[in-house]
Amino acid sequence: MSQTTKRDHTVVIIGTGFGGTMTGIPLAQAFKERNKGETILMLERGTWWTTPVSTVQDKEIKTAEFLSKKGQPVQYWASRNDFRGLIDIFSRCFRRTRDENIFTRLFKTLRNEDGLYDLTILGRKAGLFRRPKPDGITVIRANGVGGGSLVYSNITIQPPDFIFKDPRWPITWTDAKREDYFNFARHAIGYSVLSALKVRGPAQTPFQGTEAPIKDVAANSGLSNIAMRSARLKTHWTVIPDKNNPTNPRGLKQLTINPPATVPPTPPPIDDRANDLWLDRARVFQTAVKDLTTDYGMVDLAINDLTPEDTPLGLPGQTFPKNHPQEKESNYCERQSRCNVGCLPGARHTLNKQLMRAIFGRPKRYAAPDAPVGTGPNDEDADFKDIMFIKALAEVDVIVPLPDGGYEVRYIQRNPEKTWEYTQQKVTADNVIVSAGCLGTNEIMLRCSSSERGTLPNLSDRVGYGFSTNGDYVAFLNKTDKRASLIRGPVTTSFAHFNTVAGTGPDGPSSTTPPNTELFHTFEDQGIPPAFVSLFGEGLPLIEKLIGSGDAGLGFLLLAIWKYVKKRILKLPGEVFRNNLKRAEVFQSEEERISNFMCIAIMGRESSEGQFRLGKKGDTPLRISKPGNKKFWDDPIYREIEKSLDRLGPKFRQSGDHKFYSPFVTPTAKSAGVDSIALSHPLGGCRMAKSATEGVVDEFGRVFDKSKTGPNPFYEGLYIADASIIPTALGVNPSLTISALSLRIIEKMISGLSP
Repeated sequence: MSQTTKRDHTVVIIGTGFGGTMTGIPLAQAFKERNKGETILMLERGTWWTTPVSTVQDKEIKTAEFLSKKGQPVQYWASRNDFRGLIDIFSRCFRRTRDENIFTRLFKTLRNEDGLYDLTILGRKAGLFRRPKPDGITVIRANGVGGGSLVYSNITIQPPDFIFKDPRWPITWTDAKREDYFNFARHAIGYSVLSALKVRGPAQTPFQGTEAPIKDVAANSGLSNIAMRSARLKTHWTVIPDKNNPTNPRGLKQLTINPPATVPPTPPPIDDRANDLWLDRARVFQTAVKDLTTDYGMVDLAINDLTPEDTPLGLPGQTFPKNHPQEKESNYCERQSRCNVGCLPGARHTLNKQLMRAIFGRPKRYAAPDAPVGTGPNDEDADFKDIMFIKALAEVDVIVPLPDGGYEVRYIQRNPEKTWEYTQQKVTADNVIVSAGCLGTNEIMLRCSSSERGTLPNLSDRVGYGFSTNGDYVAFLNKTDKRASLIRGPVTTSFAHFNTVAGTGPDGPSSTTPPNTELFHTFEDQGIPPAFVSLFGEGLPLIEKLIGSGDAGLGFLLLAIWKYVKKRILKLPGEVFRNNLKRAEVFQSEEERISNFMCIAIMGRESSEGQFRLGKKGDTPLRISKPGNKKFWDDPIYREIEKSLDRLGPKFRQSGDHKFYSPFVTPTAKSAGVDSIALSHPLGGCRMAKSATEGVVDEFGRVFDKSKTGPNPFYEGLYIADASIIPTALGVNPSLTISALSLRIIEKMISGLSP
């Protein structure tokens, strides 16, 4: 590339989620080693989020103050676990933009541009309140430094091998190389990207999945399988090979479910009391699914936990002395079932932790229990000071190629005190990596290729094509026979695969019908944050109503408050008066009120045929459709999912109505024409392909320039690395796959840097 003007930065990265972090930190490490004054700027449309309570690693709650002193805007997770917590979440933590409804258009103080949750409904806006009629999907996505890691369920799960055999995957890695990148990604998420880079080393040592972390740079304590009621309890599981991914070193961990004695007093093989230590939800879920599939087990969680005595964190089977520094310094899971609304003990491996350490270092901490505050050894230990920078509340508009090479990125910079106020800004760079998430990246690239803007006129004509819901679905069942205790534990403990090559046919483990891998799908138990329990009796009908109306912000809040007042507060005087005779319902704890309830989160191998387009006047910014005006919920995977749910229901409730249902896709919603699949794992739209006639990027994230031919038909220095490049549904949580692909993309980019 020949250019006459020095750019503001060497690289601009748009977004700070899995794609942005997994490309940004390796690139910063390469720039540090090269020592040529190269810099990286990360642009993030949201703000920083952290916990407002004391943790093991931040006893004095200094993180927010530390970031503020660095000029970074910060907000706290909602910390209440009751109805007031619900109000806090919907009033402060949900993003509301100017065009959301008539109220946010008229009253700017009702807007909340820096909210954590962006509930995106795609459709045509109509009526006085400008509520969109859904196109068929509603997406919950994150808005903050760390991207999707702030609100995901911490699940690092690898798709079965057969997913990557689909001809729509143009990727050239061998099976061994694929496993290397997935183990690379496990280490990067489980410990830190920088630890993974140092383990890999200049020799590009392949990962086996058993590598110890580099302690001085590890931000986390490794992946965990959390199934016991509290930390330190000994687990009772059987580890079997993962037949879908035979080289997965972690295998599958299945609970040791002990059968009852058949002829008293013959005891079971193992003392049944061992099962009493399991989290109820894990035990009930695995007991139910073991009769339907052999392919199930604990999920690998990106959450710190304290393993049994004398076992180092994340490295089962090895020992170290008690009071080892790594153990002492780790936040750990307190089983609060708050993963998706903010981990108060700070145990989750959210990417904002890695980015703060890389860019700013860490706040001072105690050197000893009785030492003065601020005397700790870890202040200002930034890994990439003067190399890596971040601007929060910076929302990108378009990318403009410059005549002599490089790009100008135009964005709006919001005022952190009044987020409805902003200024137009621009920054130049030699290279741009777009990692704004599936919806964000598609919207940016569609704007750049549109006839109105046309800043990147030679993008592939396939921009926006190949969107997938990833088969996302959520289902509920009330009045289960056994207590599931949804508010105790991490949000997810276990998974079950259906229609895999691991020997599970459509009718269960003894099925003689071969599995149809085209209809592969995954079930996972799903916990409920305690704050949501206060309204759960009314909550599901309320959610159904709100999805239909397209209102998820102020309307939800007002209606929720009214229903709570009507059912709870108006009944309170009478129940207090009678409480001495019989304990009133109003005094039940959150766990009691949600104990016999089951929630299942589901993903599946959906057809990936959706198409994004920019909205017109009166539309939401993005619209979505399927060929021939097909409905997203008519995809065959959803019928297969419902069949599996019908088989699962009786395992949880043997009498009465045992049919699982989704509040988002019901006969009532369908009859009103407002049924909408609620999803959190959107994929595709800028998918990888062999050429510009088939997709938007190649397997290394390089953006095609359709006007070019030859060996390098790309926009020089322009990359995409996030969920939008994935060409098919995965049928599992995508964070590990996004990370593996992004690490591969940045390795290729670094190898091509000029000397």
